[in-house]
Amino acid sequence: MLLIRHAKSSWRIEDLADQYRPLSSKGYRDAPLIWQRRPFDPQLWLCSPAIRAYSTARLMQAAPLELVERLYPGSPESILAEVAALDETLDQVALVGHNPALAQLASQLAGEVVDLKTADMVWLQWEGSWKDLENGAHVTPVPRPD
Repeated sequence: MLLIRHAKSSWRIEDLADQYRPLSSKGYRDAPLIWQRRPFDPQLWLCSPAIRAYSTARLMQAAPLELVERLYPGSPESILAEVAALDETLDQVALVGHNPALAQLASQLAGEVVDLKTADMVWLQWEGSWKDLENGAHVTPVPRPD
């Protein structure tokens, strides 16, 4: 499974509700680069409905894409619940969301602090079913290009 933090968002419109903030020009440049770094092609993409997360996923050509309300703003518990409900026929899934939930979950699973900046991605690997993720995982940062 891949955990992907959305690309850089814009703060140009001061009174815009957080969920509706778009990507910045840097975010639009970086999002397609995430796609090039992926270690596998996900069968399913789970995505926060926030504009910046959805835009990041679409710029990665993510399909099929499922918007999941409880991923905004998200929590480690809501992410684990969503993952636990996945169909066991799926092998490769990506999730696009937000901090602090993603970094908290990755840190919890790794047993050490994992920092996720915008457009960062980590690969989670574990033994067992989707429900077993809550027991911990090997968390591998997917490097950014130089």
